[in-house]
Amino acid sequence: MNLSRGNKIKIYTVKSKNTKICNSRRGGFTLIEVLLSLVLLTIVLGVVYSSFFTVQRALERFDSISLKYHEARTVLDIIRREIDGAILKKSQLPDSDENQTAFVIEDRDTFGKPASRLRLASFSFKGSGLKAISYYVQEKDENLVLVKAESYPFMLSAEKNMTDTSPGKEYAMEMIEGIEGFTIETLFNDKWIKTWDSKETGTLPEAVRFSIEFDDNGKKVKLTEYARPKIGLQL
Repeated sequence: MNLSRGNKIKIYTVKSKNTKICNSRRGGFTLIEVLLSLVLLTIVLGVVYSSFFTVQRALERFDSISLKYHEARTVLDIIRREIDGAILKKSQLPDSDENQTAFVIEDRDTFGKPASRLRLASFSFKGSGLKAISYYVQEKDENLVLVKAESYPFMLSAEKNMTDTSPGKEYAMEMIEGIEGFTIETLFNDKWIKTWDSKETGTLPEAVRFSIEFDDNGKKVKLTEYARPKIGLQL
C-alpha cells in the first residue's frame, strides 16, 4: 500500500480497566494482607516469648539446684573434717563422768525419712579449740533442716578465762534446709551399722560414712562422704 507524504499516521493508546487496577495495587497493601501479617507476627512473638521464659525458668532451676549441691558438699566437707579431728578425752575436773567426751551415732527418722543424730568432740577446723558438736535433723515449715550445735564439752586450763564456754552452752545454726534425709553409718566388723556409742565401745569408729539426700526436680539425689578419726582412737 502506498502512502503519500501528506498522509499522517495516528497511533492511539488504549488503557484498560485492568491496568488501572494493577497500578492501584502497587500503591499499598490490602486489608487481608495486613491481617495475615499481623497474625504471623503474633505467632512469631508468641514463640519467642515462650522460648525466653522457658529458658529463664530453666536457668532459675539450675541456679537453685546448683546452690543445693554446693551447700550439701560444703556441709559434708565440714562434717568430714570434724570427724577426722574427733577425740575421746576425760576432763581435768574431778567427778568428770558427765564431762567426758563421746562419739555417739543414733539411728532416727522424721516423717519416715532418715534423720541420724551425731554427737562428738572435735578440734574445730576454725582453730577455736576442742568443742562438743552435734548434728541433728528438725522440721521447719514442713521441710527438714540439718542443724549443727556447738558447745565446750568441759573447761580446759586454757579456756578457764573465756566467757560463755561453760558446759551446756550451745550455739545452734542451720546448715542446710530442704533435705530429704541425713544418714550416718560406721564400719564395724566389715559391716556398715547405724549406731555407735563410745561409752560402750571405749573407742572411736574405724570409719564413718555419712550422706545428705535432697530433691533434684523430682529425682532424689544422695551425696556421700567418708571420714576416719585420726586422733586418739581409744581412751
